[in-house]
Amino acid sequence: MRALAGLVAALVIATVVAVLPVSARVVRMQTVVNLVDRSDPAVKQALREAFDTPLRGAVAMGFSRIRVDAIQVLQDTVVLATVATDEDDEDEAPDNVRNQ
Repeated sequence: MRALAGLVAALVIATVVAVLPVSARVVRMQTVVNLVDRSDPAVKQALREAFDTPLRGAVAMGFSRIRVDAIQVLQDTVVLATVATDEDDEDEAPDNVRNQ
Protein backbone atom coordinates (compact mmCIF):
# COMPACT_ATOMS: atom_id res chain seq x y z
CA MET A 1 0.00 0.00 0.00
CA ARG A 2 2.87 2.43 0.81
CA ALA A 3 4.50 1.72 -2.54
CA LEU A 4 1.27 2.51 -4.35
CA ALA A 5 0.85 5.79 -2.43
CA GLY A 6 4.46 6.76 -3.25
CA LEU A 7 3.93 5.93 -6.92
CA VAL A 8 0.73 8.00 -7.06
CA ALA A 9 2.46 10.94 -5.34
CA ALA A 10 5.38 10.77 -7.78
CA LEU A 11 2.97 10.64 -10.72
CA VAL A 12 1.05 13.68 -9.45
CA ILE A 13 4.26 15.67 -8.94
CA ALA A 14 5.53 14.71 -12.40
CA THR A 15 2.24 15.77 -13.96
CA VAL A 16 2.21 19.14 -12.18
CA VAL A 17 5.83 19.84 -13.15
CA ALA A 18 5.14 18.91 -16.78
CA VAL A 19 2.10 21.21 -16.95
CA LEU A 20 3.69 24.27 -15.32
CA PRO A 21 4.90 26.84 -17.84
CA VAL A 22 8.61 27.46 -17.98
CA SER A 23 9.33 30.85 -16.49
CA ALA A 24 12.25 32.94 -17.60
CA ARG A 25 14.61 34.59 -15.20
CA VAL A 26 14.76 38.37 -15.40
CA VAL A 27 17.12 40.65 -13.49
CA ARG A 28 17.15 44.44 -13.48
CA MET A 29 20.53 46.00 -12.72
CA GLN A 30 21.49 49.62 -12.17
CA THR A 31 25.07 50.87 -12.35
CA VAL A 32 26.34 54.28 -11.28
CA VAL A 33 29.72 55.60 -12.49
CA ASN A 34 31.35 58.86 -11.45
CA LEU A 35 31.74 61.40 -14.23
CA VAL A 36 34.97 63.41 -14.37
CA ASP A 37 33.46 66.11 -16.58
CA ARG A 38 30.52 66.38 -18.97
CA SER A 39 32.54 66.25 -22.19
CA ASP A 40 31.47 63.71 -24.84
CA PRO A 41 34.58 61.50 -24.39
CA ALA A 42 34.11 61.44 -20.61
CA VAL A 43 30.42 60.51 -20.92
CA LYS A 44 31.19 57.78 -23.47
CA GLN A 45 33.90 56.32 -21.23
CA ALA A 46 31.59 56.38 -18.21
CA LEU A 47 28.87 54.62 -20.24
CA ARG A 48 31.35 51.91 -21.32
CA GLU A 49 32.35 51.37 -17.70
CA ALA A 50 28.71 51.39 -16.58
CA PHE A 51 27.75 48.76 -19.17
CA ASP A 52 30.75 46.51 -18.45
CA THR A 53 29.62 45.69 -14.90
CA PRO A 54 26.10 44.38 -15.65
CA LEU A 55 27.37 42.65 -18.79
CA ARG A 56 29.91 40.65 -16.77
CA GLY A 57 27.26 39.94 -14.14
CA ALA A 58 24.74 38.74 -16.73
CA VAL A 59 27.30 36.42 -18.33
CA ALA A 60 28.29 35.05 -14.92
CA MET A 61 24.64 34.34 -14.08
CA GLY A 62 24.07 32.60 -17.42
CA PHE A 63 21.72 35.09 -19.02
CA SER A 64 21.50 35.05 -22.82
CA ARG A 65 20.22 38.60 -23.37
CA ILE A 66 20.88 42.02 -21.89
CA ARG A 67 19.31 45.31 -22.91
CA VAL A 68 19.66 48.91 -21.83
CA ASP A 69 16.51 50.09 -20.11
CA ALA A 70 17.49 53.67 -19.23
CA ILE A 71 20.44 56.06 -19.25
CA GLN A 72 20.77 59.19 -17.14
CA VAL A 73 23.66 61.63 -17.36
CA LEU A 74 23.56 63.64 -14.17
CA GLN A 75 25.85 66.43 -13.00
CA ASP A 76 28.64 64.17 -11.72
CA THR A 77 27.44 60.60 -12.46
CA VAL A 78 26.14 58.37 -15.22
CA VAL A 79 23.34 55.96 -14.28
CA LEU A 80 22.69 52.96 -16.52
CA ALA A 81 19.73 50.64 -15.97
CA THR A 82 19.83 47.26 -17.75
CA VAL A 83 17.61 44.20 -17.89
CA ALA A 84 19.11 40.73 -18.30
CA THR A 85 17.02 37.70 -19.20
CA ASP A 86 17.28 34.19 -20.53
CA GLU A 87 13.99 34.51 -22.42
CA ASP A 88 13.83 35.04 -26.18
CA ASP A 89 11.86 38.01 -27.45
CA GLU A 90 8.62 36.78 -29.02
CA ASP A 91 8.36 39.91 -31.19
CA GLU A 92 11.80 39.42 -32.65
CA ALA A 93 12.09 37.11 -35.63
CA PRO A 94 15.37 35.36 -36.45
CA ASP A 95 17.55 37.15 -39.01
CA ASN A 96 17.07 34.47 -41.65
CA VAL A 97 13.25 34.75 -41.48
CA ARG A 98 12.70 38.53 -41.46
CA ASN A 99 12.82 39.49 -45.13
CA GLN A 100 11.43 36.50 -46.93
